[in-house]
Amino acid sequence: MILLLAAPYLFFLTIIVLSQLSYTQAMEMTLGSIGYPYAAMLLLIFLPNMIYAFILPRRGYTPQQLLFWDMLLKLCNIPLYILVFIAGMLLAGTIIGLGLIPFFMLFDYLLLLPSTMYGVSGLRQAYKAGLLSKGAQVGNSILHFFFCLDVLSAVIVFITVKVKTVCRRTQPRFAGW
Repeated sequence: MILLLAAPYLFFLTIIVLSQLSYTQAMEMTLGSIGYPYAAMLLLIFLPNMIYAFILPRRGYTPQQLLFWDMLLKLCNIPLYILVFIAGMLLAGTIIGLGLIPFFMLFDYLLLLPSTMYGVSGLRQAYKAGLLSKGAQVGNSILHFFFCLDVLSAVIVFITVKVKTVCRRTQPRFAGW
């Protein structure tokens, strides 16, 4: 999960280093230096983590832990979304920038998916544990696939599940009643 947090930042660091090269050097290296590392990051980090999110409950992770990681991943990715948005706005007036806008959109959405899978898995487990209603599970699962709404949903659901979990632990139990 830590690698899932670091990978997009390492990818952006690669882009920043490449932007320091001369134009001809950068054009010769663009596909190999940006396209292949991104594809490797997608295949070696993002996809396994999307599957791993659904394996974690079998390994003992609670809904609260899954929703915490969902929230943490989403909050840590906010600076990347802002950087991509600013880069898109700055480059929108150029021919090259117009060609990069679909790549930026794809990058953002593919960055959203791994954390969304942690959220969907956590929501599913919270519903099974009786911490959320079916409507809350379905509604928040849908919100997890939309920018900005996913962060709000992740924070609200994590707090809700944490409060309900703590209340369950501290609630007095009366034997024989």
